[in-house]
Amino acid sequence: MPQIRKITVPLSGHEIDEPVLDTAFAVAKRFDANLRAALILADPRDAVAFVGEGMTSAMLEQIMLSAESEGKDKAGKTRALFETLRQRYGCPDILPPAGTGYGCHYFERVGREDEIVAQRGRLCDLLVAGRVRTNDANAPHLALEAALRETGRPVLVVSTTAPADFGKTIAIAWNGSIEVSRAIIMGMPFLERAERVIVLSVEGDTEYGPPGSDLLEYLGWHGITGQAVAVKSSERGQGQALLAAAEAAKADMMFMGAYTRSHMRRLIFGGVTAYMLDHAPFPLLMTH
Repeated sequence: MPQIRKITVPLSGHEIDEPVLDTAFAVAKRFDANLRAALILADPRDAVAFVGEGMTSAMLEQIMLSAESEGKDKAGKTRALFETLRQRYGCPDILPPAGTGYGCHYFERVGREDEIVAQRGRLCDLLVAGRVRTNDANAPHLALEAALRETGRPVLVVSTTAPADFGKTIAIAWNGSIEVSRAIIMGMPFLERAERVIVLSVEGDTEYGPPGSDLLEYLGWHGITGQAVAVKSSERGQGQALLAAAEAAKADMMFMGAYTRSHMRRLIFGGVTAYMLDHAPFPLLMTH
């Protein structure tokens, strides 16, 4: 069965980095895993690509110097944050041989955040990324999109505040899709430690595959008992209905597929993924 041994954490210098790193260290300690945190900085040479024609060489040089200065400032603050949390969690700063347990290391990489996340994220057991609101222009949207769409790995999406504890009551947003099925398989270490598992199925939304009762039977083969809850669809939308049901069950974590609907269906019916990323107060374990 899947184990969480290596965790990748893409950082951007955005304020979301603190709850992301805090949560990632907690997960690494829980599973005796190795954490690799990478601050991804834009190449200062790319800054000039976003300015218009007519710029003098002196002006272009000033833009690059400003970008370099901003990058150094981000790097200094992020390294300090990493060290503070590393000490809080008593995590050795080492690059150990494979499989040797709890440890962490901090890197800095220059380049396109989506490309770096895609490359580094494909060889880990879990990515931890920040939940970014769709209206936050400064948030690392590309990193989260790349983690979900380009790695094939589970992504633990953290809210704007690190949870004091999570994973005791896990809600599964079940629609029978391949995406949520992957989340369940890859997130099995969390499910095995949960005290309660709630399977939420929106009525009439399991055309993708087996019903929630089949999922409960499957989980039983792994020693996991759960409860099925039928969620009534309403004019509020599926995302809001699922979140209300999860909160009623006092869930502190949710498993769900990401972008399981076609683009056209999301335009017509609304996107559950986008709604949960904007509103969920607890961590989301997502796969695409």
